[in-house]
Amino acid sequence: MDALLLIPPPVFLGFVLATFTTFIFHALFGRRDRSGLFYWPFGVGGFAAGAVVATPLGATYLLVGGLPLLGGIAGCIVALMLAHLILA
Repeated sequence: MDALLLIPPPVFLGFVLATFTTFIFHALFGRRDRSGLFYWPFGVGGFAAGAVVATPLGATYLLVGGLPLLGGIAGCIVALMLAHLILA
């Protein structure tokens, strides 16, 4: 439990939101039972990339603790669509 205290809150929130978005995407568009595990790295990576790209562009809408949620979720969805095309 002490290891969770070392993770900064925006990073933890990013992982939670990316995981939630990934599994909602899997529930709507997933084709296989285990494809949620395939989508998860794409979702987390896309969320991180979207948040990193949104910050210098000034697209910091829905900023929570230094984490641009809208940019992160948009990046997550784009990465999940690419993963869905790879899986198809």
